[in-house]
Amino acid sequence: MSKRILMTGGTGFIGSRLVSGWLAEGHEVSVLTRRPQRVIERWGGRVTGVSDLYQLTGPFDWLINLAGEGIADQRWTAARKRELRDSRIGVTGKLAEWAMHTGQRFDVVASGSAIGVYGALAGTAEQQTVDEASRVGQDFAAQLCTDWEAAAQPLYGLSERSLMLRTGVVLGERGGMLGRLWLPFSLGLGGRIGNGEQYLSWIHIDDYIAALNALLVSDAVGVFNMVAPEPVTNTRFTHELAHCLGRPALLPMPAAVVRLLFGEMADLLLKGQRVLPARLLERTFAYHYATLPEALESIRQVWASSR
Repeated sequence: MSKRILMTGGTGFIGSRLVSGWLAEGHEVSVLTRRPQRVIERWGGRVTGVSDLYQLTGPFDWLINLAGEGIADQRWTAARKRELRDSRIGVTGKLAEWAMHTGQRFDVVASGSAIGVYGALAGTAEQQTVDEASRVGQDFAAQLCTDWEAAAQPLYGLSERSLMLRTGVVLGERGGMLGRLWLPFSLGLGGRIGNGEQYLSWIHIDDYIAALNALLVSDAVGVFNMVAPEPVTNTRFTHELAHCLGRPALLPMPAAVVRLLFGEMADLLLKGQRVLPARLLERTFAYHYATLPEALESIRQVWASSR
């Protein structure tokens, strides 16, 4: 049955794929964005783009809240931290205010968060391992995610079901982390970061979309780690990406250089989390790309065919 869907983050790497998929399924989609005309042009007028929630009319069935500036896109200056908070917590707060003021009642609210909520961890694989039952961290990224999740709480009282999506590194062609790494690794300029023992918790974009869509039409509620079942170390990720591209990876970045270049944000790169999708696995979600080599190879094939 067709749904009326309101989305934030609909023009991003993940969001744009979701919007296109929902349109193909016959759903009606509205996107909150700073550039409404771009939304209208991108989808040929089939998507409603608004910069002000009060431009919207009528009730919505699903609210999908994925807005947020890229946390690793820039050095964490005081100004950048404000932008990161405003784009997540500020937008979510405005959604809650609008929804309460206009009497919205949703079938499902799915709100974004990130695995950064567990904090940047170092040490052995066991010391870096967390799942949905693990406690949250204390660093900036963890506090950002904690506050983001708290800002969504009023929305949950307006919905039949609520989903909290703690997303890992999403891998796909021409976007996300691979969008930044593909060229240097293609030129043989890649290498591990620090000691390479920090874990990377990733998910193929197709699996992310499939998992979210499955959760939306199920009876699921609560927190879900949106990651693949096999996290890898930075060393392993570096090796697999270089191998997939047929290039060496001979230029490691020492920890001291990472800290000099990235400041406080360096912990995102030098520490990690071995995040397990315990609740998706409990629901027997079937991953198309459960291992990193098959995920990277599928992306390489799509990327090569789209040149």
